[in-house]
Amino acid sequence: MSKDERPIGLREQKKRQTELDLCMAARRLAVERGLDATTVEDIARAVGVSPRTFFNYYETKMAAVVGPISEISTPDLRERFIAGGPSGVLMDDLTWLFAQGFESESDVREGIALITEIIKSDPRVLAAFIASGARLESMIADLLSARLGRAVSPEFASLAAGFMTTITTRAAMSSADDPAVPLAAAIREHCAMAARLFEEHDGTKRRRNG
Repeated sequence: MSKDERPIGLREQKKRQTELDLCMAARRLAVERGLDATTVEDIARAVGVSPRTFFNYYETKMAAVVGPISEISTPDLRERFIAGGPSGVLMDDLTWLFAQGFESESDVREGIALITEIIKSDPRVLAAFIASGARLESMIADLLSARLGRAVSPEFASLAAGFMTTITTRAAMSSADDPAVPLAAAIREHCAMAARLFEEHDGTKRRRNG
């Protein structure tokens, strides 16, 4: 944590952890038993809380499998991004913002592996993730608009959200077998690989005329 960031209170930390624990328990049980055979009571029991506490965080077991759609990174880092930091290159800075938001790399890696397995057996989960992406697109649209000083189009926000989701997922999958590689570094590496798609054969970036 940088000296400019405000620490999260203990109560908020506990709430975030419970929210994440319920999500991970829902995913593990869905892989083990199938979503239909998994109950809210099972998920709550696995975390050591009551079903009533479960419903303080998620409306349904499907919502728990999808997981929390929280704010991107921290308020301080979002402010830095909006102000044009840290590098001044929009794609690099968006990648940085996403990478800084991970609190537990092991949970991210496991979570993506579990989701991959669940989606293979239950297409409803994929549909739920697609639906949840609308909120992510809205948050990214707000961030990009604030940084650029003008409203960005829904298409641009959707493209940015899809790009970051894909980059994050692929980075986590590629680094799953090598915990020594920080996830943030893997995300930056994948972003750099994506940038190569827009380079000429000599390695220079392609520029659009006009």
